[in-house]
Amino acid sequence: MLRIIGCLTLEHDLQLVLVAAIICVFGTFASTVVASRAAAGQRRGMWLALLAVCAASTVWATHFVAMLAYRSAVPMTYDAGLTAVSYLLGAVVMGVGFTVAIRHYRRRVLVLGGGATVGAGVAVLHYVGMAAMQLPGRLHYDPTLVIVSVLLSCTLGAAGLLVATRSVSHARIWSTALLVAMIVSLHFTGMGAVALEFGAPAGAGRHLGEGISRQGVAVAVTLAALVVLMIAMVGALVDRKVSHRLAVEADRFRTLADGALEGLVVHQHGVLVDANAAARRMVGFAEVDGQLSIDHWFAGVDAAQARLSRLPIDEPVECQLPSPEGVLFPAEVCRRSIRLADGADGELLAIRDLTGRKCSEARIEHLALHDPLTDLPNRRLFVELAQKAIDQAQRSGEPFALLTLDLDGFKLVNDMHGHAAGDALLKEVAQRVTATMRESDTLARFGGDEFVLLQQSAVSPSQAVALAERLLDVLGAPVRLPGIELTISASIGVALYPDDGRTTGALLRSADTAMYRAKADGKATFRFFEPQMDAALEDRRRLELRLRHALKEGSLDVVYQPLVDSANRVTLGFEALARWNDAELGVIPPSEFIPVAEATGLIGPLGELVLRRACMEAASWSRPLRVAVNLSVMQFRRKGLVDTVRRALADSGLPGHRLELEVTESLLIDNRESALQVLTELKALGVHIAMDDFGTGYSSLSYLQSFPFDKIKIDRSFISGVETEAQSASIVRAVASMGRSLNMRVVAEGVETNGQALLLKDLHCDELQGYLIARPMPAGQVEAFLRSAAELPAVPAPLSQALALLLAD
Repeated sequence: MLRIIGCLTLEHDLQLVLVAAIICVFGTFASTVVASRAAAGQRRGMWLALLAVCAASTVWATHFVAMLAYRSAVPMTYDAGLTAVSYLLGAVVMGVGFTVAIRHYRRRVLVLGGGATVGAGVAVLHYVGMAAMQLPGRLHYDPTLVIVSVLLSCTLGAAGLLVATRSVSHARIWSTALLVAMIVSLHFTGMGAVALEFGAPAGAGRHLGEGISRQGVAVAVTLAALVVLMIAMVGALVDRKVSHRLAVEADRFRTLADGALEGLVVHQHGVLVDANAAARRMVGFAEVDGQLSIDHWFAGVDAAQARLSRLPIDEPVECQLPSPEGVLFPAEVCRRSIRLADGADGELLAIRDLTGRKCSEARIEHLALHDPLTDLPNRRLFVELAQKAIDQAQRSGEPFALLTLDLDGFKLVNDMHGHAAGDALLKEVAQRVTATMRESDTLARFGGDEFVLLQQSAVSPSQAVALAERLLDVLGAPVRLPGIELTISASIGVALYPDDGRTTGALLRSADTAMYRAKADGKATFRFFEPQMDAALEDRRRLELRLRHALKEGSLDVVYQPLVDSANRVTLGFEALARWNDAELGVIPPSEFIPVAEATGLIGPLGELVLRRACMEAASWSRPLRVAVNLSVMQFRRKGLVDTVRRALADSGLPGHRLELEVTESLLIDNRESALQVLTELKALGVHIAMDDFGTGYSSLSYLQSFPFDKIKIDRSFISGVETEAQSASIVRAVASMGRSLNMRVVAEGVETNGQALLLKDLHCDELQGYLIARPMPAGQVEAFLRSAAELPAVPAPLSQALALLLAD
């Protein structure tokens, strides 16, 4: 060590040593810049050649400037051939070392070997350059120091390139420092190993004259330094420009990659190279360090795709990948070959998380098979399940039952309280029925208020009876919704497999037929299917079809039955009544087609037809008489009734006080407040309100007190017995007396005899209506009736026999 220090301080010109150090540092830094471009992979061969030239020029210039700094009193020249050979050998050996290290930068052993080769190249250049010296004497070397110099050069060269190829902070600075130390340590350790022995062999002077002088070496060193300077300047400019562009591109592509919803993973032979944010999020990459294997991803995948290498190229494959929590999730992986930045072959894995899509597909499939309101199976799913039940029954021989449920008056709930209340009611019904049936049974909603229940293993009709009775009980309980309380019921039809059908369609038709019979028999009950029901159901369906056609064509008729004053038989008005004479079915009485219209929702257009036609025709009468129109319960509860009446009056020009609307007390039972509001709005139009069929309800007196009625019409069932039954006569007299006290006119319906008319006059009924006065007549006969003597003939003054009996009591 003292020999090396003494050589540096006593035998060298320190100023020239400083120049050599500057050249060394500057050239080494330039070499690292060029090396970074070679490592980038673009035009690598050119950059490696330039790197070899730059490194050799740096070492050569440093060596010979340091040699010029060596103080020697003897004349000294340099052999031109060996001087050139030293440069070329150094360039080749260092070029090989750089090539190995850069091309295999991911393999640490090869990087260390390449760095050691670079150090060996520096040693070759130094000692061959020393051999080019010509002087009157002989050079002797200390073998130990020579070995130390070579080991130092190789070790520091290996360390410098290892640092340069690793992702460490300030890698370029550290690698430059190590490579400078490599050159300096080799030179001064090698110079410390030299000893000069005077007494040159014969002919030495000739050799001195033929060699390159120290001035010539200075010129060559200057040129080499300029080469290094130019390479460094060009390399620095290119590096700055290219690095900036690559950084911008890298940032842009990184932003795009991290913004992608798909996970993107780059690997080489299963070792992770890079991954975007989505991939790191999916599988939990903490960092990309070039050592993480991704083969463990496929540990949970089925055997056909258990390893990464088994995935097909450019063909998406669905598999399961582990999440950061260790839970497998569905994914689609597409494997593609790519070229990495260093020119090596790699692969890109595009990973798409299918969790959301699988959930959406499951949701779509669920919605396709279930009712969105109640989440019950829909018709499609029910048909599939029913077919499975049929297949099972055919194998086991065990029958089953199919029940259809239809809510009674559900349309009224929608009309009165809105569809939100109707939806809440349907949900409540679904919950109640589901809680009543067994787990093996299946409940489905086909739409509207129609439910179908599949009762498995109903080995006897008694089991279906028990289920139907339970359903009627739970559905008959009041339903409490926000702000309202509803009382509902259901009509249930029951069909048994295989007696009532061997297919799903046949069983549904049989159950529907039985359900319609239950409705016809009073609702809130159940019926089993019977073969003769088919004919009745077919007649009803045909009647509905013809009624729809008649309403569309406007072929229904409106007839008018007069109402007269009971005292003088003067005509006071007419009641408009619907009549139907179908071209195929013949004359159909209102008692048949009105219930069908109410059950099918046709009562709305039917009632509006009668109302508008009655207003139009009454407006054309020669006398300003009143016309009365019946309102159905269904029609009254439908929203928009007041607007319909308003339009009918406006379009016809009929004053409101000439229209009388007749309602039954049954429509007032469910919702007094709503009914009162509608009646009040109708009264505001000037319309008169009459209570029809009075006496058939159970709370008529409270209705008369609460609602704005102008007239009471006594039901015909009391009028028919008024002459022979004292009780009927008493009821009529009580109603008439109550009407007078409430300032309401009283009308007697169904008057057919003179005796009834006389007695009703004596009982103070105000108006009469019935076949005694006139039968319902077409609109064309109204004027003729008014022109004729429409008043009834005079009646004898004595009281009738019925009145005498009444007074006798």
